[in-house]
Amino acid sequence: MPRVFMILAAVTLAIFIGLFYQHSVQQKHQAELLEYETVLEEKTESIAQQAQDWSKPIQIELEDDRLEGDYAIMAEFMLGQLRDSAEERNQYLRDLKAANWQNFLDINRLAKDQTQDYKETEAMLKQVHQIMDIYQQKIQQRDAELIDKAQQLDIKNRYRQQLTQNLKDSQQNSNAHVIFEIEKQNLAKADALFAVLKKYKWQKKNNMFMFYDDKAVKEFNALYKEILDLNKQMQQVASANQKAVENKL
Repeated sequence: MPRVFMILAAVTLAIFIGLFYQHSVQQKHQAELLEYETVLEEKTESIAQQAQDWSKPIQIELEDDRLEGDYAIMAEFMLGQLRDSAEERNQYLRDLKAANWQNFLDINRLAKDQTQDYKETEAMLKQVHQIMDIYQQKIQQRDAELIDKAQQLDIKNRYRQQLTQNLKDSQQNSNAHVIFEIEKQNLAKADALFAVLKKYKWQKKNNMFMFYDDKAVKEFNALYKEILDLNKQMQQVASANQKAVENKL
């Protein structure tokens, strides 16, 4: 074979070997990416389902034999953050229940508390404010530390950049944050409604609040409607989350 053809053959073979290698790497990368997405989706759904029963701790194995290298590190990090965030939220809900917050507007409780100068309700509201303040501080601290932790992961730079951006987007569009903002508005309305109950004379009649002043009725009804509207908003967000999980099952 003439020398020039031998050189061309060698170069051509090298190119084909290079192309084959790139194709194999690309296929391997794609397969690993699909596996990574599958693991994240499966375990995220598991966390979301378990989180709905906030009386029990979330049980999830972060490590997965299907992943290795950078994908294993990223998956463990993401799933760990999701689990911890969900547990934080569930502890917050448990604290609210322990404060009897779900019975704030119970007319029987309020009628009884009226006779003791609303000591129970005053204590309840004070405790709920503290619970929400603590939870908000935890959210802010977690959000502030999350990006730093992601940037310190021992993974390829391009993965680190993409992961960091995904986390930033997630923080901006978190439904949990949306619900909490509504809950804070709800607490403010509860404070205002309680102020009306303390300001105006009322009694329980036919399981309803009966005021002696028309102005009190208007103020109470307006605030009560706003609380119901806020509760409806929270239910809509929660239902959307539940539907999204069910659609993936």
